[in-house]
Amino acid sequence: MAGESDLADSARTWGTQFAHATRLLAAAGSPNPEQEAAGLLAHLVGVPVAVLAARPGEAMRPADVQTYATWIARRAGGVPVPYITGHLEFMGLDISISQGDPLIPQGTQRVVEAALQWARHHTPGELAAADMGTGCGAIALALAVLEPRFTCIYAVDASPETLATAHSNGARYLLNLVINWLDGRDLDVFPEPVDLVVCGQLERLSSGMDLLAHAPARLRPDGALICAVTDVQRPVATEALLRGEPTTLIWTESAGGDEPAIVLAQFSRFSGNEAGNNPA
Repeated sequence: MAGESDLADSARTWGTQFAHATRLLAAAGSPNPEQEAAGLLAHLVGVPVAVLAARPGEAMRPADVQTYATWIARRAGGVPVPYITGHLEFMGLDISISQGDPLIPQGTQRVVEAALQWARHHTPGELAAADMGTGCGAIALALAVLEPRFTCIYAVDASPETLATAHSNGARYLLNLVINWLDGRDLDVFPEPVDLVVCGQLERLSSGMDLLAHAPARLRPDGALICAVTDVQRPVATEALLRGEPTTLIWTESAGGDEPAIVLAQFSRFSGNEAGNNPA
């Protein structure tokens, strides 16, 4: 590509490489060309963005210049940044991601924040959770790191390849004694009732509405479900939850724009199993 060749042939310093990359990304229509150029360069050379700005005359190795040129050309061609670097940041965690893995969807941080708030207001004691459609494992990892009361987390995904990525992330943070990575689609994959079921992207699950209806049967007394839904899904999701357990208390929060709504369903004192509400 001409842009890649031009970038590789320009002066080999942080400042000139960054400036040229910014121009290429701006011409390609990037909404944040400076931020993306700086983020890619910082990741490549292993220093914070602030260090790049403070030392623009720092020389780059020819191999790094060529790699940076390739990265910028890929980003200009529309490849998401995490697929270029193999990493993404989520709530202070550095998470590895492979080309075929789903990216962390919008609203995921708000799902985690709602789960943490729910846990901190729950009856004291150890908690078990299930993360449905875990992807690269972002939600499961964040819950395990940020709330020690989650001593058992079942992270479920239907893609063995994506689950392998998630498992490696868990190993890197020494959390695989807490998180059980399970291959599957449905709530019957994990072996015991849990206190909380979370789902960062309901539309990614082929059985999303069935999951809502059957959640009470897989929860302990006073259990809850938290998920992110689109505006179109929100009324359907509420109906599915009430069909599963008519006494459910449902709370929703919308951030507006393209952000999904967060739904928290707090079930009654008795679990679905106790009420005879087993999945079909």
